[in-house]
Amino acid sequence: MDVAAFLLALVPIIWLVVMLLCFKWPAWKAAIGSFVLSCVLAFAWWHLPAAQIATASLEGFLMALWPIVLVIIAAVFTYNLCVRTGAMDVIGSMITSISSDRRLLALLVAWCFGGFMEGMAGFGTAVAIPAGMLAGLGFEAVPAVLICLLANGVPTPYGSIGIPTVSVADLVGLDSLHLATVQLVQLAPFFVMMPLFIVLVAGRVAEDQGNVAGVAERYVARRASPCSPACPLPVRLWSLLGLWVPSLPSSSVLSFRSG
Repeated sequence: MDVAAFLLALVPIIWLVVMLLCFKWPAWKAAIGSFVLSCVLAFAWWHLPAAQIATASLEGFLMALWPIVLVIIAAVFTYNLCVRTGAMDVIGSMITSISSDRRLLALLVAWCFGGFMEGMAGFGTAVAIPAGMLAGLGFEAVPAVLICLLANGVPTPYGSIGIPTVSVADLVGLDSLHLATVQLVQLAPFFVMMPLFIVLVAGRVAEDQGNVAGVAERYVARRASPCSPACPLPVRLWSLLGLWVPSLPSSSVLSFRSG
């Protein structure tokens, strides 16, 4: 492997992270700088013709507009529609009626509903919308975002009806079903462990609920059932159904066990 090429390929990503986290640049400014760096490196180091750089850039812009921006707009529109019509309040009251345990609420909203949002929309909506719901349920802003980031850190290969998996498979010439299956095997331990981390973070917010006692048996002991947004559906039903379909029985089983 060409180490220099590998390190140079990381430069636009590092630039983006540093500008956002350290210098607090707006996202659009940091993204433009990362784009310019990518073009310069492609032309100067990899000697890519200017015409190919332009067409590759155009393809990236079009892929961002369709389907990424379209999916985000649809998800945000649906959420705002629920808020304006009062349906989000109904959803919140239904969730709180299941249990007063903040750890279970975090699992239901961040893990189960967040998994559903990631499978249907993805691209940040699975963090922004559940985090807002947790804040509405009484969680502080930082713990709510942290819980949703933990929940969203694992299932992203199956997000937005499998777009990441399908895109990578098409790009490198792999079979989508095979890639989804390999991803499932690699991620399986994390799907079992991540709810416990969510419970620990949610429990720290409530002083009387600082451990996994009373919750672990409700979730982890039933992980053989469709209690995870990554149950073995990708093996049989392909990667497009590998996230949002299992999140529905996951919510149902958690709700049943909480009763």
